[in-house]
Amino acid sequence: MVPTRVPLGTTSAEAGILLDVAGVSKSYSGVEALAPVSFTLKAGEVLGLVGENGAGKSTLIRLLSGAEATDTGEIRLAGRPVSFRNPSEAASAGIVTVYQEFSLFPTLTVAENMLFGQFPKHAGVVSWPEMYKRAAEFLAEVGLHLEPRKRVDRLSVAEKQMLEIARALHRHAQVLILDEPTAVLGGDDVDTLLEIIRKLKDRGIAIILVSHRLSEILEVSDSYLVLKDGKAVSRGPIGETSYRDLVSKMVGREFATTSIRSTDDECRGGELLRVENISSRDKLRDVSVTVHAGEVVGLAGLRGAGRTELMRAILGVDEISEGRVLVRGIEARFRSASDAIRAGLGLVPEERATQGAFLDMSIVDNIPLVRMATNRESLNRRRRELRLAADYRAQLRVRTASLRQRVRSLSGGNQQKVVLAKWLESGVQTLMLDEPTRGVDIGAKFEIYELIEQLRRGGKGLLVASSELPELLLLCDRVVVMHHGAVAGELSRSELSEESIMSLAMGGHNEPKATIENHESRGTQ
Repeated sequence: MVPTRVPLGTTSAEAGILLDVAGVSKSYSGVEALAPVSFTLKAGEVLGLVGENGAGKSTLIRLLSGAEATDTGEIRLAGRPVSFRNPSEAASAGIVTVYQEFSLFPTLTVAENMLFGQFPKHAGVVSWPEMYKRAAEFLAEVGLHLEPRKRVDRLSVAEKQMLEIARALHRHAQVLILDEPTAVLGGDDVDTLLEIIRKLKDRGIAIILVSHRLSEILEVSDSYLVLKDGKAVSRGPIGETSYRDLVSKMVGREFATTSIRSTDDECRGGELLRVENISSRDKLRDVSVTVHAGEVVGLAGLRGAGRTELMRAILGVDEISEGRVLVRGIEARFRSASDAIRAGLGLVPEERATQGAFLDMSIVDNIPLVRMATNRESLNRRRRELRLAADYRAQLRVRTASLRQRVRSLSGGNQQKVVLAKWLESGVQTLMLDEPTRGVDIGAKFEIYELIEQLRRGGKGLLVASSELPELLLLCDRVVVMHHGAVAGELSRSELSEESIMSLAMGGHNEPKATIENHESRGTQ
């Protein structure tokens, strides 16, 4: 039964509750995917929904959005029981889901996407001026800065995300479910989206926020719900938890959240990589960086600061106009990425799906690819490749039913582990990692951190670019901060803090306000 819509902010008489989920569950072929889950949500409340991949978050979202029917339990909206046959019915009732994957029409405009199916007409003909006028007025009303006449395929990723939210609001969403909305964003774009969430909250919209970035959950949520293995293991006000507490509840064990280091021993060896005053046309300006054996060097900076461009230039993918790259003290001139790999340099790219792995190939076929590309080996040694893949599956804890499983079917964290296995097998001594944990659940994230630490202790040199400041604080011996394609400053481990990094990233000076030790006392974000 779909209830009559109630005005925004109107709640049931009972404790001001807008959404009441009571004992909903779901099983597939007798296997319980979601045990009975109960929670309530008030108008203007943000609920942070967290858990590892496979914890039951997606199942719960599908039940709430009408994509699937519940086995048990009841969903009440504004005090009335609801039952949806599909997402359209849920949206009509006021529960709208914005998924991580965009569902926009790329060749249509912002206004056409937003009002699709609701175009204003006169005498049966679409009134384009009226449509653009309505779109502009609505966007201004909800505080979203988008050009109504702009085509979607010309929007940035952040603008597309805003358009998805605008479309949900135009459908009169009372409960807005945001599924990993910042997974494809970074830097200022994340801050913009979080500010939009705050504005929606002020408008009385109830929000369920799903994110692997716990700092975002802690920053904008009023309450939290932790799912693990299909069960709700913890629920409460956000002020009564912390980063460390949420991580522990999600994975079922304690994790260090101020340092990943198992000991205080320094294991820095000789210089593996030196970048001297390199520049590239319109991208980099006089950039210098060094990486030693047994060292993790971080690259920080806002979106567009030049972190990815620097790594591509080092690897020989992008042309260097000035300066030089030295590997183990010898100047190197790479004509291609293959030359760089043979010299001992590797890059785990940010775009895992398009550059990191061949998604439609199996795990066993992906892992030896870099080694074969540089050594010109063949695929004839099938037994050896299977043993190799099995070894890496055990070492990296890749969760898969079969080594012949396509990489596309794996979770984001397991896909990233396959990419890492590929580079470990290549034998490179200096490994560059661009956003190594983007789109990865918290359990796999810390496993990747532990692997990076193992590589450091084993004498590898690592250059890690990340827009997650807690990640840099956990991993790095020092951090090089970039601003507009140049190095704004370098911070030693004792100087590292979110404040000192951000000050340089914004073009300021190094004036550290907090050390790693008191970073934990602020509730590691």
